[in-house]
Amino acid sequence: MKKLLEKTSVRLTAFGLVTAIAVSGGILVSAKENPTQNTAAQNQDSEGLYAGTYKKVKASEALADKDVKAAIDQVYAQFPETKSYEISAYEDVVSKGEHDKYVVNLEKDSNNFFDFAVDAKTGKVSYTIQSLTASEVLSYAKSGVDKIHALHPETKSYEITSANVIDNFVGNFSKYNITFTEKDSKRSITFGIDAKTGEIMDSYKKE
Repeated sequence: MKKLLEKTSVRLTAFGLVTAIAVSGGILVSAKENPTQNTAAQNQDSEGLYAGTYKKVKASEALADKDVKAAIDQVYAQFPETKSYEISAYEDVVSKGEHDKYVVNLEKDSNNFFDFAVDAKTGKVSYTIQSLTASEVLSYAKSGVDKIHALHPETKSYEITSANVIDNFVGNFSKYNITFTEKDSKRSITFGIDAKTGEIMDSYKKE
């Protein structure tokens, strides 16, 4: 999935898909950054709560909402490959209309997905989380990857096994999450990189 950060931000702004990231939206972001939490959340049944805040609902129910339908149509227009992805939808059952009313996951597999949330008050998209290939993230976040290699030389021999970008357009904030995995081993380390500055924001090791 091709990601042109600055140009995409302009296109999304033109479509009106911008609003401040909601507090509840941060829960989904955390789930994407933490593979264990993410897997647990995705495995919950339709009656369960997604990350403790969202209840899984039928995709048709979420798409019946005009704001969700408008948002997904824009995603399909910009990223046609997502039309074949499986749709999962989650409804906010905790904040009572204060934050995101729906979170929608478009997913082919764990390395090919596009997620977005629709704000309950404005009807606009509050944030997006998009998967990236290794070659894409090396192109877009090269300065950050270079800093990772300088601080953690062992990662030069590691493979990039997953990557995504989180966009908060009104807050003018974007973050790359990149996982490096040692070859022939389960040892990995995930770094968060500020998309604007290339600075390393955080890291998470898995032995």
